[in-house]
Amino acid sequence: MEIPNILNDANVYVDGANWLGKASVELPEVSHKVVDVNAFGIAGGMETPLIGHIDKLSGNIKFKSMTPDAAKVLYNASHAPILDIRAAVQSYNVQTGNMDVYPVKVTMRAFFKKVKLGDFKQGTDAESQADYEAHYYKLEINGEEILEIDKFSYIYKVNGKDLLASVRETLGM
Repeated sequence: MEIPNILNDANVYVDGANWLGKASVELPEVSHKVVDVNAFGIAGGMETPLIGHIDKLSGNIKFKSMTPDAAKVLYNASHAPILDIRAAVQSYNVQTGNMDVYPVKVTMRAFFKKVKLGDFKQGTDAESQADYEAHYYKLEINGEEILEIDKFSYIYKVNGKDLLASVRETLGM
């Protein structure tokens, strides 16, 4: 049995290039849209998920300094760059007593909607923050594709199965 216990380190890449080095990334919350169901023959109301439809995929990236290259990406509201977050998660194998590392990769295409440069105070460790809204999101853990969401292509895949495939076919998409 392996127990994941530590995020060892992570890197953030933008459009295929290392950007800002180390950063703290708040990943978006995946929250399904729900529909209230109240009908004859049901003993009370309930919320049912609208398969494949999710709320906003918002999050932020916090970093220590603003480089000219980063500012050009962050302030360009006309371009949604590809964000690639690669993390190394450390796990402990109870049987062997060994620590192992496995990859976690998140790929997003997102617009930056709010940028806070931080404060200018002498002798302080300034932190900047950029808030984003993603329309594409893919999560891979140890090389296995767990989740892929592409809002504009009408794709919602879990464990490789596209839950919206039959909906697209029915709609003639």
